[in-house]
Amino acid sequence: MKRIHGAVLLILVCAFAISTAVAQRKYDQQLPMVHMSGLMRLVETFPLPTEGYMDHLTADLKNQRLFLSGENNDTFLTIDMRAGKVIHETPLGGHPRKPFFDPKQNLVWVDLTDNTLVGIDGATFEVAKTVEFTGGKGAKRDPDNGAYDFNKGLYYSGVGAPGSNDGTIEIVDTNAAKLVGSIKMNGTEPAGIVLDPTGKRLYVGMGDVVDGKSMCKVIDTEKRQIISEWEITGGPQPHVGGLDPAHHRLFFGSRLQGGHRGEPGKLTVLDSDTGKLIQSLDSPGGADEIYYDAKSGRIYFQGTTGTIAVYKQNDADHYELLGKVPTGAIGKSGMWIPSMNKYYAAVPKHIVQTPPYPERDYITEEAHMMVFEILP
Repeated sequence: MKRIHGAVLLILVCAFAISTAVAQRKYDQQLPMVHMSGLMRLVETFPLPTEGYMDHLTADLKNQRLFLSGENNDTFLTIDMRAGKVIHETPLGGHPRKPFFDPKQNLVWVDLTDNTLVGIDGATFEVAKTVEFTGGKGAKRDPDNGAYDFNKGLYYSGVGAPGSNDGTIEIVDTNAAKLVGSIKMNGTEPAGIVLDPTGKRLYVGMGDVVDGKSMCKVIDTEKRQIISEWEITGGPQPHVGGLDPAHHRLFFGSRLQGGHRGEPGKLTVLDSDTGKLIQSLDSPGGADEIYYDAKSGRIYFQGTTGTIAVYKQNDADHYELLGKVPTGAIGKSGMWIPSMNKYYAAVPKHIVQTPPYPERDYITEEAHMMVFEILP
């Protein structure tokens, strides 16, 4: 009997190991490629002087400047959009994350991982203003995503708190360059942050799991307090959000298991009034960018595993994947500019290999920007 029990135990252990390996192997691979035609056309590429991850972008359209957070390099890049080249690199005191260009102030506001928000002059491209978040500069806190109220000049930064549930939404009045509020989120990672066009509601998708749940927390920006909490059942660990205000639909791009390389991630559609799950679709890894185009009903989901997924809103309750446009490994950062009919996708330096993966048979692809024209 003991031998039989031992054999059974051995079989169970082996089965678990095999199933775990298969699951991990599946999660480490891209979803199958799908047929795609007439969605986005590559029209331009140019080099970027960066190493490692890059984060979000913003633009000064009047002067044709594109600004890119060189996350891993602790630099902020200014790009001449007409010439297609980097014209300035601004050194910073931490990793830059979510930038917004405010034309009224001619400043780019971007949060940094040294627990500050800085204002970069749109003419000199140098740091002109600095605001410290709760805890002060250098505190072990991790600002990441954010939203900006252009009418009031308010920057809402999601500040993580590694190792605790003390994450916050920090509120900065950029007109006065002053911290004016801090909202406790009872979570580590306030990540997918979306501001309603009225400026009265802030949706915060929490990128962590607390008590077994991933949550969307709704903030009344006038009261500066949480008024609703919704469990996100269709796509836990959201990292970026988008909004379709006309149809009352809230979009989250989720990173299952939290990383960059795993697939599938999830595009989750919620009712923005009630939090009800409308639909959940597989996505190419997690996302750093989601853009909804009301005119075409398309959703551009820039995945972390090397493609931009293009989804179609057939109606408010039904969505489908139209295709995936190749970019590059961890090409998670991009910007859709409707007035130019273009999408800018930043691709970091990475290694390209093909099976059977001999150690010396690989290609290093340098960091670059890909510019796509959106096709009808």
